[in-house]
Amino acid sequence: MTVLLVALLAALPLAFAAWLWKRSGVSARLPWQLALILAALGAMVAAASFWLERQALSFTALDAPGARGAELGLSLFSVLFAAPLEEALKVAVAWPLYLSRRLTSGRVAALHVAAIVAGFACAECLLWQAWGGQPGWVDGARLGLSLPGHFFFSGLWGYVLGLERRDRYFALVWLISAALRGAYDHLVFARSPAFLVIALPVAVLLALGAMLVFREREDALRGRPTSSLLEHASVGAVRSALSRHGKPVMFHWILLGILVTFGVTLVFLGLAVYLGHSWGIDFALAEEDGLEGLLPVLLLVVALLLAFPFSGYLIARASGVASVLEPAWATGATILVVLGVFSVTEPSAVVIALAIAPVGLTLACVGAWLGLDRT
Repeated sequence: MTVLLVALLAALPLAFAAWLWKRSGVSARLPWQLALILAALGAMVAAASFWLERQALSFTALDAPGARGAELGLSLFSVLFAAPLEEALKVAVAWPLYLSRRLTSGRVAALHVAAIVAGFACAECLLWQAWGGQPGWVDGARLGLSLPGHFFFSGLWGYVLGLERRDRYFALVWLISAALRGAYDHLVFARSPAFLVIALPVAVLLALGAMLVFREREDALRGRPTSSLLEHASVGAVRSALSRHGKPVMFHWILLGILVTFGVTLVFLGLAVYLGHSWGIDFALAEEDGLEGLLPVLLLVVALLLAFPFSGYLIARASGVASVLEPAWATGATILVVLGVFSVTEPSAVVIALAIAPVGLTLACVGAWLGLDRT
C-alpha cells in the first residue's frame, strides 16, 4: 500500500504538468523532448538539494531528538535555507531558457517552469519516502500537501520571469515566494501531524492559485490578447484601484476594521476554548500525535477560519462600502500586527501565522464581498 501511495504521489506532478501542456495554447513551443529534459534536470537538482539539506541538518543537529531551540531553528532553517536553496536551483535550471530568449511571455515561462517543478516534486516524493520519512499515511499526507506549494510559488516567479519588465519585479517576487514556501513547508513537514489540519486550507488555496497562474484563457487560445494584472500593472492602475472609481479610501474604517477583526477573532477563539473544555478536549495536547492532538488544533483552526469572513462581513455592512478594499486592508494590517507580536513573544509561531495569512485574507475578502452595499 505504501509503495502504491508513493508511486501515485510521484506521478501527480508529472500528470498535472502534462495536463497543462496539453490544454495550453502554447504547448507547441514546449516540445516533449524539452519537457523531459527539464523534468530530468528538475529531478537532479531535487536530489542535490535533498542531500545538501540533510547534510546541513546533520551539521546543525536541529533534527536531533530533544535538541534545544529546535522548533525555532527548524523554522529558520526552512525559511532561510531549505526553501531558498530549492527555488534557487530551480531558477538555475530555468535561467538558460531566459538567456536564450525562449521565455517570450509569462505563460510560456510558467509552462517551462512547470516541467522543472514536475521533475523536482516527483523526485522529492521518492527521495523523502526512501530516506527522509517513515512509511504511512502521515508522510503521504505531508508529501501530497506539499505539491501545490511547489507549483504555485515556483510558477509565480516563473511567470514574472517571462514578462517584459521582469528586471523590476523578479528578485522581489522570488524572495517572497521562497520565504512563503519555506513557511508553508515548515508547517507541512516540521510540525506534528495535527497541524496538517492548518495546512489543508492553505493547500487548497495554493492549488487554486496554481491553476490561475498556469491557466491559459480561452481568448488566448483563440489568438486574442489577454489582460493580466502582472503584465499590465502600473502606478496609475494601482492608484485607480485605491481610489475606487473616484471615491476616496475611508481610512477610519480601516482602523476600526482592525479592532473589529481582533475582537471577532478573540470571540471565536474564546468560544472554541469554551466548547473544547465543555467537550473534554485538552488543548495542551495540540502537539501530540493521534486524535488527542488533532481535535484541539481542528477546533481552533475552524474558529479562526470562521472569524475572518465574519469580521469582513461586519466591516463591509457597517461601513456601507462598495468594494472589499477597506476590509482587506484591515485584515492585512491585523495579520501584520499579529506577526509583529509573535516575533517577540513566540518567534516559532510567526512561520505558522505567515503560512495561513493568505487564507485569512482571502476569507475576509469573501465575507466582505457578501456584505457589500450593492444599492
